[in-house]
Amino acid sequence: MNIIELKQVSKVVPKGFQQVTILQDINLIVKRGEFVWLRGENGAGKTTLLNLILGLLKPSSGEVELMGLSPQSANSKIHVGVAFQDVQFPTNVKVKELIELFRSYYPNPLSTEEIFNKVKLIDKETDWAIKLNGGHKQRLKFALALAGNPELLVLDEPTMGLDGPGYEEFWQQIKLCRQRGITIIMVTHYIPDWDRLNTLATRCVTVHKITESPPEGQLTQYLINLEDNALLDQLENTRQTENLPETSSQNIQRIFQQQFWFEILQLLRTPVFLIATLAMVGFVPLLKLQGLKGEEATETVVYLSGIILFTIVIDRLGKRIAVERSEKWLKLLRATPLPPAVYMAAKIATSLLICTVSLLLIFGLGSWQLEMKMDLTQGLALISSLILGIIPFAILGLALGYLLNPKSADSILSLSLIVIPVACGSIPLPVPQIVQDLIAFSPFYHFRELVLSAVNLNYDNHLILHLLWLLWACGVFGLLAAWSYQRDRTV
Repeated sequence: MNIIELKQVSKVVPKGFQQVTILQDINLIVKRGEFVWLRGENGAGKTTLLNLILGLLKPSSGEVELMGLSPQSANSKIHVGVAFQDVQFPTNVKVKELIELFRSYYPNPLSTEEIFNKVKLIDKETDWAIKLNGGHKQRLKFALALAGNPELLVLDEPTMGLDGPGYEEFWQQIKLCRQRGITIIMVTHYIPDWDRLNTLATRCVTVHKITESPPEGQLTQYLINLEDNALLDQLENTRQTENLPETSSQNIQRIFQQQFWFEILQLLRTPVFLIATLAMVGFVPLLKLQGLKGEEATETVVYLSGIILFTIVIDRLGKRIAVERSEKWLKLLRATPLPPAVYMAAKIATSLLICTVSLLLIFGLGSWQLEMKMDLTQGLALISSLILGIIPFAILGLALGYLLNPKSADSILSLSLIVIPVACGSIPLPVPQIVQDLIAFSPFYHFRELVLSAVNLNYDNHLILHLLWLLWACGVFGLLAAWSYQRDRTV
């Protein structure tokens, strides 16, 4: 089995109103144990080629295989480690926490201690990843690439910013990887690297700009160390007989737990968002000053709860995804075997946890300050209706985060919070009957009716219809989120 195989692959991308061909009729095979040095001018298509290999982009035509599978499959990346040049680490996360997160994605990872020793970051375990200097950030990127005990390493400018000792340690690790038969693809513009590559690489592949391609095609290549190439067939046979972990050995529950805890840590370390959420809950005691009590207060608190929930699952969640895209963090996650469904489920579960805590605070304050006439059973029914009903819109928040341009996501998502009350039918407007009928088809309207049914407030007695409509919306938004997560523009 070839590690990588591209057959007649072309990639066309939209630029303005035109379609521009970046790669055309690319054929490339990378065998087990090779060390491929990938070269080319800026704009030639090296990054596009790597993204196609890793399944981050889909070819316009042709076929790409990674580890014998489609690179869009998370299973194809179980034995792949990647270090990108342009990735920014999430804020409020420590070095060890990041490494533990990445270890959880793989069935047979290196130990945490071994990873730290390989990249010489043992004294940086508790440092904030985002605050590391440039050289240490490069070491951490390499550490994440090594975390899964990879069979294939894809390295994009891995030596950029390394100091003298770090540079030597990196190449020492590359030599060890070569001795273990790990396949390597490396892109670098750093000229001192070229001497090392001429000694260690087995093949140099040059990507030419499509307008400057020689007659033999857009890719040209030559062998470097012939004695190493003579051993590739022997290495291929040896590595194939090893007992490598099967894809079925992935522990989805363990991955989810680690990803969920990672999301919780980021949340707890973001005080601005927590304070803003608590400030909205703080509106409940202010209603007492307006003289609201009993059933009238209950209806107002229910509407306030809805606003807070939509703020959490649409505005906050959508913006979080947009930030991860702009920082290229999502790009790195997609190059790992993290299943998209697990990643999305962890995001949604975190949002639902925030929603639950907010609701407990809201109704606790409401019962105390506003004398809301609600027993425990009715209160639990109301909270359950709010949480279950908001799930489709949490999925929608994910989809919007993937679909919207990160630069405009902030303003668009904030504007949506003005539109949502209208879509729910909570704000009566002098609009034609056809518009009112369209609002009745909105899943936002059915969410409102589901919630009102839990407290018997102006309810239309069509509970099953509202539940089915929200279930249908959950499926549609789920398909939209899955499609938008995989599309090219997410990267």
